Amino acid sequence: MTLIEDSFLNVPIDQDRPIKVICIGAGFSGILCGIRLPQKVSNLDLTIYEKNEDFGGTWLENNYQYTFAGNPNWSKFYSSGAEILAYLQGTAWRYDVQKYARFQHLFKGATWNDSTHKWTVKIHNLKSGQTFEDSADVLIRGTGLLNKWKWPSIEGLHTFKGNLMHTANFDPSFDWGGTNVALIGAGSTGIQILPHIQPRAKKVFHYMRGKTWISPVGYGAEMGGGGNFEYSNEQRQEFAQSPASYLSYRHKLEEVMNKSQLVSFRGTDIQKRFWVEAERFMKEKLQKKPEIYESLLPSFPPGCRRLTPGPGYLEALLQDNVQFIGSGVAKVDEKGILDQLGNYHEVDAIICATGFDYTFNNEETPIVGRNGVSLDAMYNPHPQAYMGVAVPNMPNHFMFLGPSSAPASGSFIPTLELVMDYIIKCIKKLQGESYSYMEPTMEALEAFNAQADKYFSRTVYTYKCSSFFKGDKDEGRVTTVWPGSATHYMKAVNNPRWEDFRYGLVPEAGGNPMAWLGNGMTMAQQNGEKTSSFLDEVDVPPAIHQYPSFATNLAKDESSKVHAEGTNSVIESAISSLPA
Repeated sequence: MTLIEDSFLNVPIDQDRPIKVICIGAGFSGILCGIRLPQKVSNLDLTIYEKNEDFGGTWLENNYQYTFAGNPNWSKFYSSGAEILAYLQGTAWRYDVQKYARFQHLFKGATWNDSTHKWTVKIHNLKSGQTFEDSADVLIRGTGLLNKWKWPSIEGLHTFKGNLMHTANFDPSFDWGGTNVALIGAGSTGIQILPHIQPRAKKVFHYMRGKTWISPVGYGAEMGGGGNFEYSNEQRQEFAQSPASYLSYRHKLEEVMNKSQLVSFRGTDIQKRFWVEAERFMKEKLQKKPEIYESLLPSFPPGCRRLTPGPGYLEALLQDNVQFIGSGVAKVDEKGILDQLGNYHEVDAIICATGFDYTFNNEETPIVGRNGVSLDAMYNPHPQAYMGVAVPNMPNHFMFLGPSSAPASGSFIPTLELVMDYIIKCIKKLQGESYSYMEPTMEALEAFNAQADKYFSRTVYTYKCSSFFKGDKDEGRVTTVWPGSATHYMKAVNNPRWEDFRYGLVPEAGGNPMAWLGNGMTMAQQNGEKTSSFLDEVDVPPAIHQYPSFATNLAKDESSKVHAEGTNSVIESAISSLPA
C-alpha cells in the first residue's frame, strides 16, 4: 500500500477534506454562496469574484427578498431597483459576505485540468489591469440571465452626440427633466421605465416595433387592487413588530403568485378567459388612442412572451407629451432618430430598453471542461443543462439560472435558495465520499430534455413569438425556463439523484470508492469529545397508543411484586429438590 493510499486510513469518517470553491458574480446568487456555503460546508476556502464595485449584480446595473431575510420595510409593492439593491447590500453586510468578495475582478474563462481534477480560472483585475489565474475544486457561476446587456443593432447609433444609455447601464446623474427623450423598446424594462420618465420629460418618443401584452393583473395583484401601491407607515410598523403578521402576508402573496402557471396551459378554459380579459383590458385602457391598441395587440396568446407587470404604462401612453411610434428605428444621426416610416425627430437623449443576450453564449468567457470539450459545444444546437444546474463534461461546474432553470411562474428567489442547497449537497458528497469530481451523464441530460419538451408542448410558450424563453427567437426549443412552476422546481431539486452522475476518485482513494470509510473512527472519538450526541437528535415518532399513567403503572408494579415473590418461592423449592 502506498503512502498516498495509506493517508486515507488516518482520517476519521466525518472529517471532510479541504475544498476550494470559486463563485462568479455577487448578485442574489453570489450573496447566497457567501452566506450558505460557510454555514454548511466545513474546511471551505471560498472566493467570490465580481466585476462591479459592490454587491448587487443586475440590481447594481438595473419585490425580491430571501426567505430567511424578510424585509418588513419595503416602501412599495413593486419596489424600485435602488431599494432592492439597498436590501441586497444590507443583507450581504449583515452576514459578512464582504470577506469572501473580490470586487472589480472580471471573469475571463475557466479550464478543467484532467490531471489535477481542478478548475483553472482566469480573472482580470479591473483596478490594476492585470490578469491572473486562480484554481478551485468547484466552480459556481452566479451570473444569471441578465448579465450581458446589448446595444440594439441600429445604423449610426453611436454617432449620437446627446445622452446615449442602456437601461442596464443607466447614468444615475442623468436629469431628463424638460428634455426630449427617445425610448426604444417595450420589453420588461421599457414598460417599467416609461411611467418613470414621462412626468418630467418635455417629450417622450417611444419606439416599439413589436407586439406585446400588458397584463391585466400584476404579480400578486390581488394583494393591492391590481397596481403598484405604497405601504402605509402603519402596515410597515405592524410587519416589523409582528413577525407572524408579516409571515402571514408573505404566505398570501406567494399563494397568489403560484396561481399564474394555470394560464400557461394551451386550450384550457382559464387560458382562454385570460386571453379575452387581457384583450379587453388593453382595449379599454387605450380607448382614447385606439391606434396604439391596434399597434400593440399581438396575435399570440398572453404568456408566449414574458408577461411583465406594467403599472402606469398604458396610462403613460395616453399622455400628451408621449408620442408612440409603432415602428422600428431606421437610423440614428448626431441629433436624432429616423424611424422606418420616414419620420425624423430630434432628441436630447436616447434610452435603449433593448434587453440582454439570452443565448448563453460563452465566447467572451470560454469554459473548457473534461477532455477539452467546451461549454459552447455542449450548448450546440441549443443551450441545455441537467436540472438547470449542471452540464455533462463540465465536472464540478454548477450554475444558478442556467438553461432550463428560470421558473416562468411563481417567485424565483426561493428557487435560488433550493438550488444553493442542491449544490451544497453535491459539494458535501465530494468532500465526504472520496470523489474528486462529479458531472451529470448525457443519458440523464437527454432524459431531462425529453421530459421538458413534452411539458412545453402543452404550453403557450411554444407559440410563434419572439421571446427570451426561446433565446429571443420566434420559434424553436424553449431553452430558458424550467418545465414547471417555481414550487415544482423547489420539489425537483430538493434531493439530488446521485444515480444521474458520473464520478472520479481522489488519488488518496487508491482506486477504492469505499476509502471514505477512513480509519474506522469519528472525529469526536479521535478528539476525546462527546460521542452520544445522537441521543439529542432522536426523531421520536408519534405514538398511536399511550402508556398508562405513572400511578397505574405503580399499582401494577406492586401487584406484580407480590406475584413475583410467590413465583420465586416455587422456583426456589424446585431448585432445592434437584440432585446435587
